[in-house]
Amino acid sequence: MWVDGDEIALTALELRLLCTLYDRRGRVQSRAVLLDEVWRMSSEVNTRTVDTHVKRLREKLGDAGSYLETVRGVGYRFTGGPPDDAPDKAPPSAR
Repeated sequence: MWVDGDEIALTALELRLLCTLYDRRGRVQSRAVLLDEVWRMSSEVNTRTVDTHVKRLREKLGDAGSYLETVRGVGYRFTGGPPDDAPDKAPPSAR
């Protein structure tokens, strides 16, 4: 994976976490949902696994780590993303 022209190495789990958050960008994902879908762990387990991995992922992503938003008491959300290429979103001159 490349960020700001620099190659960064992500573990398979970090990539799965990032893809899960990105695919659901703009929507908060609870720790329980992430534990279940990324780690395949029961959400009944009280663990800081998600928090630890999000922290490491932010560190590896550098400035782009700011796209991973903490929603206190709830979970995490990926904010931002590529511009929407839908025709109705294009500037008037491009229509």
